Amino acid sequence: MTTILDELNNPVRRRKNRMRYRVAVIGGGSWATAIIKILSSNLEHLHWWVREEEVVEGVTRYGHNPLYLSSVLINPNEVRVSTDIRKVVAKADYVVIVTPSAFLDKTLDPLKKSKIYKKKIITAVKGIVPKTMQVITDYLKTEFHVPMANLAIISGPSHAEEVAQEKFTFLTAASENADLAEMVAKLFNNRYVRTSVSNDIMGVEMATVLKNIYALGAGICSGLGYGDNFIASYIANCVKEMKKFVTEVYFNKQRVLEDAPYLGDLLATSYSRFSRNRMFGNMIGHGLSVRMTQLEMNMIAEGYYACRCIHEINKKYDVHIPIVETIYGILYEGNNVSSEIKRIAEYFV
Repeated sequence: MTTILDELNNPVRRRKNRMRYRVAVIGGGSWATAIIKILSSNLEHLHWWVREEEVVEGVTRYGHNPLYLSSVLINPNEVRVSTDIRKVVAKADYVVIVTPSAFLDKTLDPLKKSKIYKKKIITAVKGIVPKTMQVITDYLKTEFHVPMANLAIISGPSHAEEVAQEKFTFLTAASENADLAEMVAKLFNNRYVRTSVSNDIMGVEMATVLKNIYALGAGICSGLGYGDNFIASYIANCVKEMKKFVTEVYFNKQRVLEDAPYLGDLLATSYSRFSRNRMFGNMIGHGLSVRMTQLEMNMIAEGYYACRCIHEINKKYDVHIPIVETIYGILYEGNNVSSEIKRIAEYFV
């Protein structure tokens, strides 16, 4: 009887001429599992840190993550999975971080700064660290002294579920280090993923944070019963607000907000049935409390945490961002959902 592991180890299936870079992935959720799938198509071996022993057993014995995207086949001879983050990071030159931003500080806490600052760090986290109110690259710079030349992000409209199904996807590798951006793009480019490069690492990262907030708001509108006409106008105004805020905080004259890592990611997160931020907002729009919504969902909606962080960060810049502030009032101040959305519509043009 042929098992999944027999199929994974079939020499006909295994690709030749794969790259031999030492890469580790930190995180065991849906997006981390999708990234393991992408990188496995290009690399001979991967090291993977997960929190749950159940995932280690699932990959080792059955060739899949039993908790997330269980349809993705994972070869345990090529992907070495462990719950020891020190061991996993020590074996890598490139470290891909894919943990929810709210838990990032606790996840990385066991690592000594001296063991990570020389690594090339690729963040696929779309959020802000609540403890320090920093985007992930700023956090890695200040807490682990990782130089900007060693930092990159991978972003773009990319739901993990569609990557698992090998749906055609576009990603952007961004770094101030052009060579690193090219390297990251090479690692993630395969038959169903096309990659581009950018030097706008801070702009792309901040846009990914904001789009989660706006997508949560789109879910609120949908839950209240607003249709596509209204939500399209809502998103158009989100784009204007995003451009204003990102330009003020991280100016880059070459930035084109209509490109995939900005507008594309916003659209995918706002409209897709896979979007956990839209789902979170939809529950709020239907009348659930924030607490009940958190209990109902078994995944992290980054937009919830990001909203408070952007609210606090904007105290320094004082940019007019009424959509973010409206969503903040709903989530954190208990403002009436229906009346707040009606009020914010007065700003739309």
